[in-house]
Amino acid sequence: MTGFRKFKTLSKEDWLIVASAVALFIVNNIFLSVFLSKMPGGSAAGITTIYVISLMSLIIRKFKVVTLIFIIYGSIGLLSHILVGDWIYIPKVAIVIMIAALFDILLHKGSYRAPSFIFGFALFIVLLNATDYGLSYLLENFVKTVNIKDMILSLAYGYAGIIFAFATYELIRNKRIIMEISTK
Repeated sequence: MTGFRKFKTLSKEDWLIVASAVALFIVNNIFLSVFLSKMPGGSAAGITTIYVISLMSLIIRKFKVVTLIFIIYGSIGLLSHILVGDWIYIPKVAIVIMIAALFDILLHKGSYRAPSFIFGFALFIVLLNATDYGLSYLLENFVKTVNIKDMILSLAYGYAGIIFAFATYELIRNKRIIMEISTK
């Protein structure tokens, strides 16, 4: 057995991240795409995505959560886009993962406090729109206009998701405290 490295299994936190990313993909791409495909300024998937990312970041509080969720989500989506010949998705998902890593860094450096979510999410949206604009020009040969109204609505939907995640986290934390007190 010498020379063989024993592989560590995933931790409970890692399984929680995997499960949340897979559940998020299913909710966004199956349920929301069928029942609520378009909202003014974006989609309902924006609210659910930032909600899950925020809640998991608050629960786990480690650098990796946002990045791993986007890696898993993007990898699942990559398969479906390749099957229909949408090769432009590959550089787009790579850029989104890099922007997610930056968001992850900002949350970590900000100790997962509300201002780090507010600033990090705003930067996330601005960078996503800027890269989408640039990629549409470079790879798809058309100029996509930046829609400020849609950016503002995306921010509003995202901030609603963040507020809901903080409220959910407080409920979970308070219930945990109550359960600890009642068992003593």
